[in-house]
Amino acid sequence: MGADSRDFTLDISERFFHLTTESLRLHSNSTKCYQTLENLVNSRVPGIEKIDDEDAENLKRHLVAVPTGGSIQIHLEITETSAKNLERIKELLETRLETNISVGDALSALLFNYIVEQRAARVISKLQLDEFDQPRETGPFKGSRH
Repeated sequence: MGADSRDFTLDISERFFHLTTESLRLHSNSTKCYQTLENLVNSRVPGIEKIDDEDAENLKRHLVAVPTGGSIQIHLEITETSAKNLERIKELLETRLETNISVGDALSALLFNYIVEQRAARVISKLQLDEFDQPRETGPFKGSRH
């Protein structure tokens, strides 16, 4: 990337690795373009700022269920702006979660938040499709499918 980027090397758990690959799969499918972890982080860092207390409880459970540290090494080169935003997110999450976390934990929370949003969007989309797939209750076409 160059001078306006920052490199991170993280030793992550297998569960965290699976979280990264699932996030990339969803992001690639959503954008219809192969994505990298760097692209995903650069596009998502600002989105996690809106977490509320319920989200904070879910993130606490997530960080217990998906430990950050492990033996799989990943390299991440993100823009300097995204790196600063990731550090800001780390600080925000430390305040919200009332505990110290690592940059890796902040990244894990960011990816978890992304997957939750993607899953929610799929459910909403499916519900909207199902609404039109159900038999009509009134009118001349009652009980028929269109």
